[in-house]
Amino acid sequence: MRTTRDASRRFWDRAALSNPAWYIATGHTSETDDFFRQGAEETDALLALCGIGLQRHETTLEIGCGVGRMTRRLSQLAERVIAVDVSAEMLRRCEANLDGTSNVEHQLVPGDGSMSAIPDESVDLVFSYITLQHVPSRRAQLTYLRESVRVLKPGGRMAIQVRDCSLRGRALDWSGHLAHAVARRHTLSSSWRGARLPDSAIRRTLEPLGVEVSIMRHLRHRWVLGTKP
Repeated sequence: MRTTRDASRRFWDRAALSNPAWYIATGHTSETDDFFRQGAEETDALLALCGIGLQRHETTLEIGCGVGRMTRRLSQLAERVIAVDVSAEMLRRCEANLDGTSNVEHQLVPGDGSMSAIPDESVDLVFSYITLQHVPSRRAQLTYLRESVRVLKPGGRMAIQVRDCSLRGRALDWSGHLAHAVARRHTLSSSWRGARLPDSAIRRTLEPLGVEVSIMRHLRHRWVLGTKP
């Protein structure tokens, strides 16, 4: 587990030092105003897609904040944002990009899915997009899901995107991996390709915790949606 975890951290630290905007949103090559504007638009659209109306008094945990492309918008919608990432380099860039934003806390997490620094039942929403799909271990992905339930307050919601396991999803992913490889991006790494979680594994993990879970397919992704009783 440590080897996989450390390899993932190194991969994302290198990505942060080389071209973080591309590795976060492949249509971009720099952290421009347009990069953050589109991040804000996507945040609003995805929250609406997941049926989440984030309230101003609430606390949000963002798993995989990167350089803050969506964190900035979440900080405008919530009273408090806890932004976590496996890469210290990504977190440094996120802090720099959100300089002057007082309601965001940045935390480095080990990459095994644990988030022990976040107290039980302290968060209203756990949100994650284009993050778990890069986690190379199923065990770590399932730990992120369990940890998300732990930190949620009663009535709290989760909206966490994972890779599509269908044949179509696999084909689309591999076409992208190969195109990126031709362009000399290091996306054949397991730290980019990630592991695939079957619906059954997600349900076996969350349902015993009492979470009302649903799995929504949208475009090339699946969303794990849940409410803590």
